[in-house]
Amino acid sequence: MSKIYWVSIAKKSDETAVEQNVIEKIFAKKSELKDFLEQEGYCKAAKNQYIKIDNELIYEAAVEKVKMK
Repeated sequence: MSKIYWVSIAKKSDETAVEQNVIEKIFAKKSELKDFLEQEGYCKAAKNQYIKIDNELIYEAAVEKVKMK
């Protein structure tokens, strides 16, 4: 059985604004995922949750581990 890491990144302008899906990415290795998040400037907020603040926008990345047969 193999596994992949799926990241869904949402963008919002403030806490009252509606979230919009910006990008979805799939990584085969956890190290690739961590490199991507570090390179893009994300900080860990909670388990499987990362955030990045850029000017007035907040980007939230949710990570899911998917097991495949």
